[in-house]
Amino acid sequence: MNLVFERLPSAFLANDQQAPLDLFDANGLLLLMRGQLITDWIRKRLARSEVYTLRSEKNIIKPPANDKVFCKDLYCDIVGSIWNIYHDAGLITPEQISQTMISIEWIIKEIQDKCLYIDSNSLRVDLTSFKEHDYSTFVHAVNVAILSALIARELGYKGQRLRYLTLGAILHDIGKIKIPCEILNKPGPLSKSELTMIKLHPLEGEEMLRNAGVLPNILSIVRHHHERWGGKGYPDGLRGPEIRLEAQIIAVADVYDALTADRPYRKALPPYHALEMIFTTENDFNPRVIQGFRKSINLYPKNTFVTLNTGESGIVVGVPTSFPTRPLVRLMFDRNGKYIDKETYVDLLNELTYFIQGSSINNTKDLFGQKVEPY
Repeated sequence: MNLVFERLPSAFLANDQQAPLDLFDANGLLLLMRGQLITDWIRKRLARSEVYTLRSEKNIIKPPANDKVFCKDLYCDIVGSIWNIYHDAGLITPEQISQTMISIEWIIKEIQDKCLYIDSNSLRVDLTSFKEHDYSTFVHAVNVAILSALIARELGYKGQRLRYLTLGAILHDIGKIKIPCEILNKPGPLSKSELTMIKLHPLEGEEMLRNAGVLPNILSIVRHHHERWGGKGYPDGLRGPEIRLEAQIIAVADVYDALTADRPYRKALPPYHALEMIFTTENDFNPRVIQGFRKSINLYPKNTFVTLNTGESGIVVGVPTSFPTRPLVRLMFDRNGKYIDKETYVDLLNELTYFIQGSSINNTKDLFGQKVEPY
């Protein structure tokens, strides 16, 4: 496949839409990454420039027509709704639970309507683009609910069973509102007594929700989302099939979102690093859930523009189901930003010293003077 630059007419862009392609200038510098919002000001700047995209001899490189991610506006609405239940100093009421079910319906409908099937099986949702929100318990709860619903669908959950699981995910950390903020937000290591207090939050959450008449299976999810497959979790030290499957699903989503978010005591890990940690962790998670997680999240679908740790960049042309963080990449630019006119591929599954650092050219600025942020 021979890749060449093709100049685009300025009229192909409209206001308030996402860029359908990676856009380059005549020298091959990335101007606008696929998926970025095109405002009126950006459109006008692009109209005054020569804008190019990459195409093969046969097909223009662009995302599939149905490549969509979780709606950001809807996500913000859900976060605002869940804020109320996580910031109410009083008891959790049945009315609050009923209101929360509305958000559950939004999440499930959005996943059903908008998320892309990758390679006929997996779904993609881009939570990393929402990380500019201040990280807090209620934002984390929404992220875990979305991820848990994706995994659960892959494992065959539907209807009321899927709704109850997603509700359990929304409420899994509700007990943390009983933990002092100075402990939750402590920038350094926790003392033994502070760690003991943190580990009480599943029990606190269970008690709060029992008073609101929540179903026993959801109470079990809240109580056991920190149990581990090998028996080293808390509060009950359950192991293997003793742990409710829904709690095991939420445990994986919980850990992934926590690893990829800034915390007071550490910076966020890149998504590929968090995924590899989860995939290679033994005795913590149900292998069946891990398999469902592998199939339900795809950070780098085909045609994604990525930057490697070597400074080289290119397009994803294949994604292994066993390790979706290590795709096959067709290199397009060398570490100096020069276009590579010879077909060159890097198989990250075999080249273990290579990894994806981001989906844009790092440490550069785009046409509009904005730093190009990593994926």
